[in-house]
Amino acid sequence: MDRQTTMRLIPYDAHVNTSLDEQGLAPEQCLRAAEAAGLQAVGLVARFGEVQSSPDQWRERLGQLGRSSPVQLLAGVQAELLDASGHLDISSSAAEQFPLVLAHLSERTAGIGHDVPVRWERLVDNIFAALLGVVDEGRCNVLAYPFNLGRFPAPITPAQLPVERVEQLGEAMAEAEVACELSNRAWWWYPELTVAQFTEDFAQVLRAFSRGGVKFIVGSDSRDVSGVGNLRYVRRLMQEAGVELSQLVDLTRL
Repeated sequence: MDRQTTMRLIPYDAHVNTSLDEQGLAPEQCLRAAEAAGLQAVGLVARFGEVQSSPDQWRERLGQLGRSSPVQLLAGVQAELLDASGHLDISSSAAEQFPLVLAHLSERTAGIGHDVPVRWERLVDNIFAALLGVVDEGRCNVLAYPFNLGRFPAPITPAQLPVERVEQLGEAMAEAEVACELSNRAWWWYPELTVAQFTEDFAQVLRAFSRGGVKFIVGSDSRDVSGVGNLRYVRRLMQEAGVELSQLVDLTRL
């Protein structure tokens, strides 16, 4: 895959972090940065915990903002998995209001981020049960930086994940139309691995997902205006894993 061609043909950034907090990145700044970067579409994502008291107001604020910009704006929320059953901290009614609902493992995920079982096999069971559970629950359409396990109390590297279980998860994601995020900051979750080693290992996971028919969605996971539209590492991952442009979700059609 030609690097420059890939750069030209990814016209969106589906994961730009924004905030209601005055100290966070305001959605107005994010949208201007997306326009400056030449993007056709951008997903502005807030933590659900920040907007759960007024999701209607948040969605309406972004809707008004999007109507004044040449960049297509999609309102998104990011929810946390709470346990190994895959329960999210967002209700079904709230999730239905947003075109982008990203779910991720976190330090709040019981049995993975805390209260970690002693046996490695039980931890692996918890990880896949949580991810399969959230896919089956139907409240999200994106797994954000899946297998972000390198900074948790009991780190597991991508190379340690059983391939057959990754493939099983991929098949469930494809059937439920839940996309896998290709995050520009995916490497950050594994401080003990070199970037090259992580890239090689994670590419194996992405190949297993591809075999199951998973669609991918790309995001910078940016927290500042200079990072909006920066997908250089995403392109490196795609090249390493053989992910084709045809496997990407068309954000403009969500």
